[in-house]
Amino acid sequence: MTDQNLKLDAYGNVDIDYYLKLARAQRAEYVAQLGAAFAAKVKALFRVAPTKLSPSH
Repeated sequence: MTDQNLKLDAYGNVDIDYYLKLARAQRAEYVAQLGAAFAAKVKALFRVAPTKLSPSH
């Protein structure tokens, strides 16, 4: 078995509230990154290259 340092509450039980807060924070960070990546891809789809004007005009 591996030695794991688990956070325990005052009664010696695994601190579930701590791990729920940690998981929510990690999930929120991931969703924010995912949203930013999605927004960048959508923005790239609608990006229009400027037209090149011919120098002869």
